Amino acid sequence: MKIAFLHGASDQTDDLFQRFTASLVGHDILSWRTGDFPPSDDIRILLARGPVVRTQLEPLFALELIQTLSAGYDSVDLDGASELGIWVSNAPAGLTGNAESVAEFAVMLLIGASRQLARELRFDVDKALAPAVPRRALYGKTICVVGLGSIGRCLIERLRPFGVTLIATDAGSSPPPPGVKLYPAEKLHQAVSTADYAVICVPGSAANGNLIDGSVLDAMPRGAILVNVARGNVVDEVALAAALRSGRLSAVGLDVLRTEPGRSNEPLLSFPQALVTPHIAGDTDLTQHGTLAYIAAVVEGWGAGRKPASIVNQPLHPRIPYP
Repeated sequence: MKIAFLHGASDQTDDLFQRFTASLVGHDILSWRTGDFPPSDDIRILLARGPVVRTQLEPLFALELIQTLSAGYDSVDLDGASELGIWVSNAPAGLTGNAESVAEFAVMLLIGASRQLARELRFDVDKALAPAVPRRALYGKTICVVGLGSIGRCLIERLRPFGVTLIATDAGSSPPPPGVKLYPAEKLHQAVSTADYAVICVPGSAANGNLIDGSVLDAMPRGAILVNVARGNVVDEVALAAALRSGRLSAVGLDVLRTEPGRSNEPLLSFPQALVTPHIAGDTDLTQHGTLAYIAAVVEGWGAGRKPASIVNQPLHPRIPYP
């Protein structure tokens, strides 16, 4: 089966291509760098790391499946793929090790923001920059986890030993983990009003765009801390900068920004109380090995006529019919 790996230019993606070639034995694996023409017109499966737009798909008349390398699939033109009859599958965080990796990183951002780590790192360079707010311990605080998907649930289990009160919001109907007070998604303002911290773990879908806006930030107690390990579009960054400037928030921990990679003039990078990392929360050996194994299983299943459980769209006239 002919499979293309669509990616940007980096040493990491070159390494991933080699790993795909080694793990997908018996298949013809082609490298397709973003911005180049497709390496072939008879590709059946597209492995995607980064944006996929309709114009890239239109020449690929044999393409049956787009498989993302991440749980997020907001970078794929779902409407375009569906109209062309192409299935789209993601790599669920709970099945690849990504949920565990991101949850660990969220704990690091919580502690780093609490201890004003970004400010302390700058203080090492600029001795005139002294801490302006107290450093906090997590113990005894209330943490609101926004979104109880696999990442949110992993995070809750990792936060229990810190002696915190845990609350959550979620749009689903599944019961919360034991000891966690659950608010429905539409009561987000009420949930964060009692929280010393809010950790954003919701999908970066269009429906969640600007979920954390000025009104949500204003509902949080003064001096609260926000951590975002979801997607940059979930937070209104103008409102976030205003909340930092006014002291409404005492610190933030952000692994994602609306524009990535972050620009040198990005306003949020100018705040010494903003701990910002370049979307690396899920970038671990655990996630990489788990993702490779998951995608290998999807490819072999597809070749055997099995539809992946991780399909996220429903083409009206699919090139390969599945119920």
